[in-house]
Amino acid sequence: MRAATKMARPQWATRIEKLRAALAMSQTELAEKLGVSAMAVSRWERGINEPSASGYIQLGKLAGVGNSECWFFWSRAGLHKSDLKNL
Repeated sequence: MRAATKMARPQWATRIEKLRAALAMSQTELAEKLGVSAMAVSRWERGINEPSASGYIQLGKLAGVGNSECWFFWSRAGLHKSDLKNL
């Protein structure tokens, strides 16, 4: 019998978990901050479900505008630095 191969988590799932750890928040605390359920955060971190564009924008804000990590989340929402320069 072959062992089932375990798929690696998507990069966005790992980055969400790292951001939450950097903010020293539990999944429940992050969920409350974002207006989603703790189960949603758990599923994001496991790579089961991906946040909505608005969720990514909020994650970028939590990462901090001066932090390059914010652009990872904002680009997942479809925003790019060049978009802001054009405004």
